[in-house]
Amino acid sequence: MNIRDIMAKATSAVEFMYDKEAEIQRYEPYKKPSGADGMRWVPKHQNVPCRLSASGLNNTDQGEANAIQYDIKLFLSSRYEIKPGDKVIVKTVKDGEVLHSVEYESAKEPFIYVSHQEVLLNRKDFA
Repeated sequence: MNIRDIMAKATSAVEFMYDKEAEIQRYEPYKKPSGADGMRWVPKHQNVPCRLSASGLNNTDQGEANAIQYDIKLFLSSRYEIKPGDKVIVKTVKDGEVLHSVEYESAKEPFIYVSHQEVLLNRKDFA
């Protein structure tokens, strides 16, 4: 047995800790009914079990508007493809009802492991 086999067995234990759901969307070209080219957000994955982690939160920047900017890490199964620039909507769901939803942007390429992947996310919003 090698380390990859051992880590693969840990996958179910890692996924047991996922307490949120994510929807991953990608900005892709399409043809409008008029024949013109356009771009739109296309859902790629829905109801993906996941977990969030934040190390330090510098929650707001003072300026003309209170900009909320911070980095966060998303943990999810390595079975899902996430690309830089993808929109990630993370939801807190209880009994099928969405209690809370936050929109992020995938900042960089994910770190993919046997048992999971880690994706750095940015949140850009205004208070």
